[in-house]
Amino acid sequence: MANFFSNGPDYFNLFETGIGISDKAAKTLQAALMENEIDEVEIRKLRGIEHEGDRLVHDASKLISNAFITPIERPDMMNLVASIEALTDSIDDIANQIYMMHIVKKDETSGKFIGLIVKACEELAGMMVSFKQFKKNMEEIHRISILVNHVEEEGDSLFTGAIRNLFDPADPLDAIDIVRRQNLYNSFEDALDCCEDVADIVESIIIANT
Repeated sequence: MANFFSNGPDYFNLFETGIGISDKAAKTLQAALMENEIDEVEIRKLRGIEHEGDRLVHDASKLISNAFITPIERPDMMNLVASIEALTDSIDDIANQIYMMHIVKKDETSGKFIGLIVKACEELAGMMVSFKQFKKNMEEIHRISILVNHVEEEGDSLFTGAIRNLFDPADPLDAIDIVRRQNLYNSFEDALDCCEDVADIVESIIIANT
């Protein structure tokens, strides 16, 4: 954390670093799902990335609680830090679902889901850069927020169609496969919801501070 103190605490760098960890988690999961056979080595990397996010939250909590003056309200900063951690945790949960349910092959829907999550995380990374000077970058932040919202809506449509297909009587699946895929798709949708939560919290902070 020494770099945060060279010219005083850089709170916005905390948010940028945190979403960078989420982005790395998303791209690691995407790498695991790149081929038809799921890469277990990449899946195992997610746990270390999740721990990296936990350490950042611990350091951020200490820094914010000990601060004399902060650029935005402490509860707002902690809420944003927590939402970013929840995003990283949700991506790690997808990896856990894959491991626990012995899923060894990628299906088309999973590939589409992780593509949406990566897209949302990349946009959120750009949002955190703009957030450093949010009073000057309100339009850009709002644009990104709308885009992330659209990605989440696309995920909702994907989820609805995917669950419907699981129960298609014309193409019946094994009951165990239905449980596996339904749980996995739920985890993907949760991660996209977490992406939207981060964007919404940033916008609410801007509204409260302008």
